[in-house]
Amino acid sequence: FQVQRNIDRARKDLLFLRYSFSKTDLTRIEIPALVPTEDQHVRLSTIAANVTRDTRDNVLDEHGGVLQSIELDLNSTRLGSSVNFAKLTGQAAYYKQTFHNIVWANSLRIGLAQPFASSRVPLSEKYFTGGGDSLRGFPLDGAGPQRQVEVCGAGTSTTCSCPAGTNCATSIQVPSGGNELLLINSEARIPVPIKKGLGIVFFYDGGNVFPNVGFHDFSSLYSNNVGVGLRYATPVGPVRIDLGRNLDPIKGIQATQYFISIGQAF
Repeated sequence: FQVQRNIDRARKDLLFLRYSFSKTDLTRIEIPALVPTEDQHVRLSTIAANVTRDTRDNVLDEHGGVLQSIELDLNSTRLGSSVNFAKLTGQAAYYKQTFHNIVWANSLRIGLAQPFASSRVPLSEKYFTGGGDSLRGFPLDGAGPQRQVEVCGAGTSTTCSCPAGTNCATSIQVPSGGNELLLINSEARIPVPIKKGLGIVFFYDGGNVFPNVGFHDFSSLYSNNVGVGLRYATPVGPVRIDLGRNLDPIKGIQATQYFISIGQAF
């Protein structure tokens, strides 16, 4: 249930108040170790407040303006949740058209999730990053803390029936999420004069997901990503092709990634 209201005469500032309830029960999980036992049955009863300022000229393909938002979410067992935690998520994006119609776009996103009353943040509410809309040197959700999960080489169950003296299990690396998020994105969107609507982009993506609030191991976990992309304007937003390179490669993850999508990355 959500209500919203403009809080300025120019109708650029919006206040959202929201309540949501969800109950999730995971059964018949093919690889049980992918989801911790305590996260297979979760109730969330969330009260949220959000303030957003949006002066962008085009929400599908920005050339100027700002987008600023901050949201506070609260889950409590007193409201019907099975866990106690709060989340604060903020974003500030700035777009400016400069000489030769080049658009300089920048975005900063910060997220904090903190449990209280000796509780925890469930896996579904942790922060994940990596992919075409965040760190483009990683696959989708491939950045941040990772953990190893054993699976059978010939199946999906974690209970392997191996011949005596052999090991038919293998380990896969899966993201485990974190309680803190920092994302910095900056790109120059440059029109290509050979065809109307065609453009080239040079970008930098930095940041990561951190296990706990407080930027522990910040210098070792912070990731730098650079790349180049193509854009072609359409009525439903630009078609986007990005090639990103992780300057801080991680073992087991390809350092070069490509993404094809519709709409700008941020």
